[in-house]
Amino acid sequence: MKIKFLPQGIEVDGNPNKTLLQIANENKIEIHSICKGVPSCAECRVIIKDGQENIIPPNKAELNLIGTSWYVDGRRLSCQSYCFGDVTVDLTEQLN
Repeated sequence: MKIKFLPQGIEVDGNPNKTLLQIANENKIEIHSICKGVPSCAECRVIIKDGQENIIPPNKAELNLIGTSWYVDGRRLSCQSYCFGDVTVDLTEQLN
């Protein structure tokens, strides 16, 4: 599976046993995270542009932080997002 990070246009190999945050960190792609994946800060929110069907639905811990807004805008916590297929992640908000 491939994970594509926008706006950089970087495509990396995914691993279903690692979160998007872990995959990004291993590939030197910065995603802000104060809590380092606990989850407690919600700083690692990213927009899933394509492939939402290839990400496991939010767990209780993630929903407690982001609520149901992920249904509306596609935002997920990268520290809680495990992929099992191709995904495109928009990090534009992380660059600000």
